[in-house]
Order: sequence, then C-alpha cells, then structure tokens
Amino acid sequence: MTNNGAPLRNLYAGQDFSILELAALRWLSGFYQLEHLLSAREWALRLAGPGTGAALPFAALVHDAERFFPGGPSSTPAAGFDDPDYLFAHSTRSADVVCAWLDEQPQRVDPAFRRRVRQLILRHELGGDPEEDILQAADSLAWFSTFDWLVIDWVAEGHYSVDGAREKLDYMLTRIRPPMALRLALPLYTRTVAALEAPPLNFDRAARRRDAGDLHLLTGL
Repeated sequence: MTNNGAPLRNLYAGQDFSILELAALRWLSGFYQLEHLLSAREWALRLAGPGTGAALPFAALVHDAERFFPGGPSSTPAAGFDDPDYLFAHSTRSADVVCAWLDEQPQRVDPAFRRRVRQLILRHELGGDPEEDILQAADSLAWFSTFDWLVIDWVAEGHYSVDGAREKLDYMLTRIRPPMALRLALPLYTRTVAALEAPPLNFDRAARRRDAGDLHLLTGL
C-alpha cells in the first residue's frame, strides 16, 4: 500500500527542512511512524499557511517520538482511544523525550521555541488554541494519509476486530476542529475505511512497516 496512492520513494524529498528538523529525522530514522510524522508536518504547514513559525512544523515532525523508545503506553490501548489517562501518558512522555533530545543538541535551542514545542506536543491529542487545533488536525490527516496499512496490521495481529479498528478512524475524524481540515479529511477517511474493510490480497505488512520508517526511501537523505 502507498501513501494516498503515491509511491513512497522520495515522497518527501526536496522539502525545506531546518537543520534541527534534519537532525530529528536522523534521530527517528527506522521508526515505523516516520512517514506519518513527515506527513503530519506537511499537513500542519498546509493548514497553517504562510508565516507559520518554526515550532508548529517541528512539533508535528516529532509529536509521536516516544513510541520509538520502549517503555511507554501501548499504541493499542484497551480502554479506548479517547481515554484521558492514555492520551495524557502518551503526550507527556513524547514531550519529555523530545525536550530531552533538544537539550542534548550541540546548537543552542531557543528557550521560547523549546517551551512552545513542548506545549504543542502536550496538546496534540486534545487541541486547544488555533495552532494546537491545527496540530491535532494534521495528526488526523496524516493518519488517514499514511496508516491504512496499520489498521489492517492491528486486525491481522489480533489487537482489534475490524469494528474496533474502525473506532480509531472514527475518533481521529470526529476530533478535527478546523473546517478546512475536516473537508480534506473526509475522502481520506473514506479511503482508509475501505482499505480496512477490504484489505488488498497478498499484502506484505512487514515490508510496508519497514518502508514507513526508511528515511532514505522517503526523503532521499
């Protein structure tokens, strides 16, 4: 399966990444959510429009970083995808992991930038102010753009039934606040539901997961 019908190779090549974003991409290389993070950054920039500050696209690029490191909350929660304890644990751990990484960077990271990145990651599941709503919506749009294979994987691995995986997709759609984002999400949601309910035959789930974390494949870097 591909990202919204496009070949994965060099799908994100040629983008204007900052030095810090390039470092973050190399940090998260091999992470099965790397494609999703790149997509979230792309959607955040599209929704925010010209004049967007540096914190929003960076936060979008790293908002799920904690899942790359063992010990966090399960990505397939049993208590439901809108469980506040799960959302709080995931968002807080991601913010902590990212801020610890920022503190280790050789170049000085502006304290105001670090603080805003932390705020955005802490709110990426819930939204809040207009910029935080954009990040939440970008996360949902990136889900529909890149994770049709993941919900199929969940069902195949026995984590959820088809109906249980569908609940994740419904949750990711209904939490979107910006009207523009909801209009963009509806056809992607429909496509992802269709893939979940009728998976392609002979689909190599392991290869798709591997490709989703391949920095060179996705960006050419």
